[in-house]
Amino acid sequence: MSVGASHEWGRRALEFVDAVGRLSAPDLIEKFEAQIAAAGFHAYIMAGLPAIGSSLTDLTIANGWPEAWFEIYEKENFCQVDPVPRHGCSTVQPFEWSEAVYDRDKEPQAHQVMTWAAEFGLKRGYCIPLHYDDGGAMISMAGSDPELDPVSKSALQLISIYAHNRIRALNRPKVPRRGPLTPREREILKWAAEGKTSWEISVILDLSERTVKFHLIEASRKLNAVNRTAAVAKALAWGLIKL
Repeated sequence: MSVGASHEWGRRALEFVDAVGRLSAPDLIEKFEAQIAAAGFHAYIMAGLPAIGSSLTDLTIANGWPEAWFEIYEKENFCQVDPVPRHGCSTVQPFEWSEAVYDRDKEPQAHQVMTWAAEFGLKRGYCIPLHYDDGGAMISMAGSDPELDPVSKSALQLISIYAHNRIRALNRPKVPRRGPLTPREREILKWAAEGKTSWEISVILDLSERTVKFHLIEASRKLNAVNRTAAVAKALAWGLIKL
């Protein structure tokens, strides 16, 4: 790569990082797609790392795969045999798809994934794994003959991380502004999350059952939850209580 091209990728990455915090989700996706297209990538996906029983649809936060390929991938449950996300679970370093090794004889399904992907023009790919305290994710992009020199890969890594984190933040549920839960409401919701009934919670906390139910109703109202089960789910998702 020439010095000029190297500087161009550096400029692209810095401009993207500078702009990303001001972009809405649609504008961010459009800008991200333009950046990876400049390197020869015409398809991508941002998704959580696979777990047993998970589907790609459930894990995906941004989908730029060919629609037909995504449908096949889900129908055949390729998420469980694809060597690329499997390798992403075991490394913190970005890697090319070719580095996700597998045994063609012992893992015919893994080979089928890569063969079918190539038929959709996804012949060479680059994957950036991300690992958080609460799980992991990956940004995987592909094309027929993308630019995979060290400079462009470093720039794409930076761009992808910022894009993913911004989308993740935009998708995160916002805590309602009706007012914070009181310590007592949090305490009662925590016991409810552990499966305790209103009567059992009243015994544990030395309160009347009527008082416990009142606090559960108030917590549900503040969380815009239709019932105590929904209130518990929202409180856990928003980090208001922990098990």
